[in-house]
Amino acid sequence: MKYLVIVYFITIIFLGWFSYGFLDPNLSLSSNPIFAYFQSPLSYLVYHNRSVATAVFFLIVLSLFFSYACFLRFGEKFFIRWKRLLLVVIASAMILVFSYPALTYDLFNYITTAKVTFTHRENPYLVMPIEIPNEPNLAFTRAANKVALYGPVWILLTAVGHYLGGGDVWRTIIAFKLMNAAVYLGFCFMIWRLTKKLTNVIFFAFNPLIVIEILVSGHNDIYMMFFAVIGFICWQKRGLITKTVGLLSIFASLLVKGATLVLIPLLFIKKLSWDRLLLIAYCLLSIAFFAVAPLREELYPWYAVWLIVVASFMDFKKQTFITGFSVVLSFALELRHLPYLWMGYYEGPGPILRTLFTFIPIVFYGGMYIYENRFKES
Repeated sequence: MKYLVIVYFITIIFLGWFSYGFLDPNLSLSSNPIFAYFQSPLSYLVYHNRSVATAVFFLIVLSLFFSYACFLRFGEKFFIRWKRLLLVVIASAMILVFSYPALTYDLFNYITTAKVTFTHRENPYLVMPIEIPNEPNLAFTRAANKVALYGPVWILLTAVGHYLGGGDVWRTIIAFKLMNAAVYLGFCFMIWRLTKKLTNVIFFAFNPLIVIEILVSGHNDIYMMFFAVIGFICWQKRGLITKTVGLLSIFASLLVKGATLVLIPLLFIKKLSWDRLLLIAYCLLSIAFFAVAPLREELYPWYAVWLIVVASFMDFKKQTFITGFSVVLSFALELRHLPYLWMGYYEGPGPILRTLFTFIPIVFYGGMYIYENRFKES
């Protein structure tokens, strides 16, 4: 098992190194010739040899999921103690803090919106980044022709990364990703405290979708779910003050991203056990994920963070279908990156390929689950 941990760390380090191949051509992070020596071949690979780059990313995903499956199967016997697991989780998170936010420009949108708010002192809900004259961040920011897409709580949180970055893009990227790593580790601690099971922590901490979309790409869905989980934990407890804190935390979740609006009905169901709350929450977020989210644009992989977080708190023995489905969904959604990596654009056959990559593994898992359960019954 210790060799598997070594393989996992090698994969994580390689992923962090490979991520710099996605460096935007209009963004210069360093003038150091050593940096250019190692980064230039990666950029050539990603932008000019797309078939090989796609194969490399696919192998990384396979390696991460192989390690993940082994950790889920044998991890509790290997790690034994919470502190031992925590050391591995912290080490992997700190390595990926220094990776480049590959596969998406969302982190740069966060950074530029924060700059509009806290440097230029403009209202991000009224002023678009593209309206700021001579703003250098526009060279490597996408969706600059939109006002802020997220709530005021998220805007306030971006102030931390903005001021820690001190105006330097690379330091700001690292600052934002340090924030993500802190919330990621906070979730690991919460899962351990509530479940007291290492497997539940492993289920969340080593999930490749969480690793890639939160620790590498730096998406903000983890903050929305962090406030939501804290809110419902407090809401489940007795006492007016605790319940008030819970309501405020749920409200804060809504003011990061609005997807947790679908969880509001849970506040009105009396005598709801924690296990039942998790099950209903997973169902409601699944509806938002599969039915509502695609109406906005499309089924983004990082939206599955909502489901993985909720599943991480469940009793795995009782919810084998949901936990298995979450793993298969994570794999299927990471495959959605492949068509763009291969072609370099989202149109053409891209939408069809992404749909096939998503639903074929899900349908296969559903069929296998039904077959195995019927076979056991007979």
